[in-house]
Amino acid sequence: MDKIQKISPWLIGLVAAFSALLWWQLASEDMPVASDVDAFYSLTIVMLVLVVGITLLFSLFQLFTDLKQLKSAVVILVLMAAVVGISYSLASDTAIFSGVGEALSKSPEESKWVGTGMYATYIAGILAILSIVLSPVIKLLK
Repeated sequence: MDKIQKISPWLIGLVAAFSALLWWQLASEDMPVASDVDAFYSLTIVMLVLVVGITLLFSLFQLFTDLKQLKSAVVILVLMAAVVGISYSLASDTAIFSGVGEALSKSPEESKWVGTGMYATYIAGILAILSIVLSPVIKLLK
């Protein structure tokens, strides 16, 4: 696992250098052909998918091999689900209007989810402020 973590940045760097070389070659031409740009765009998408996939794969592998991290991840997911559940129950399905009088949502379901997002933001902000304020107090008590 350590070898893969040491080799993968070099591999990604090599692919990035190759992409930069391709970009430089295309940029040096007076009028690049659309098919050349499409190939470069496809290469960029493939690189992005590979990097995100490899990162997720190694993160999940590391998460499932360390039970302490898995436990804390499950606790965080449960807390997030609780915040979304509380936010959903607090949200209303009436239309939400902007300051100009324009409706931000078109249907009652959409209004409910917009309200859920707003309440989740408020709850997360309050929890962040509480953790900042209470962190020194908890350290003093230990």
